[in-house]
Amino acid sequence: MSFYLMRFALFSLLAVATLTGCGERQQAEPAVRYSQPQVCEFAADIAALDVTQPDAKQLRFINETWRELAKDNAFRPDELTYAQQLMTELNYFLARDSLQLIERVLAITAATFEEIEGLRRFSSNPREMKVPDSILRNYRNAVQACCADALSANATALVREDEYSGLYQVGRRAYFIQRDVTALLNNDLTFAAYREKLASAAAALPTQAPMVEVAADWVTCRR
Repeated sequence: MSFYLMRFALFSLLAVATLTGCGERQQAEPAVRYSQPQVCEFAADIAALDVTQPDAKQLRFINETWRELAKDNAFRPDELTYAQQLMTELNYFLARDSLQLIERVLAITAATFEEIEGLRRFSSNPREMKVPDSILRNYRNAVQACCADALSANATALVREDEYSGLYQVGRRAYFIQRDVTALLNNDLTFAAYREKLASAAAALPTQAPMVEVAADWVTCRR
């Protein structure tokens, strides 16, 4: 083989080796699949929470965002699983918040009940007595100012949990609060009987708050 032919063969081998090496390096670098920007914002909102006592209003907002993102299929499969577990852990605090709100509604309901009972005692037909519109209007305004919207939002989040969980049971009490207080005011349900139902739901919750890991390391976001 001539000298020039040997040089050509050597350069050819080097070129093939170089191209092969580049190809191997390219194949070894997997493509990064970034999270959706709105998922990154969602993860950042969770990471900003005080995990010892999250703000209930912020939790309601995060729940609403979670439902919208899940409906829009914004999560990757692994993100969806992780986010769902996070929301279940955080909703423990919404359940506790719901119990406190229900207690406030019960206090308003009990005061209104006593006012109505005072009128019934002087009525010739207590069972059929029409409750003055002013009393009912004041009652509705007090409940609205206190808790109605917050309880409704909490219930929407909690009744989506596992139906055998304490979260779901508390959610049902929040969801049916209007039905239950109507029965209380009409004397179709006693306060003692209702408190038994409420205590049963509360007892189904974990005795201690979960240790929630809120760091946003479960998403892959652009810097």
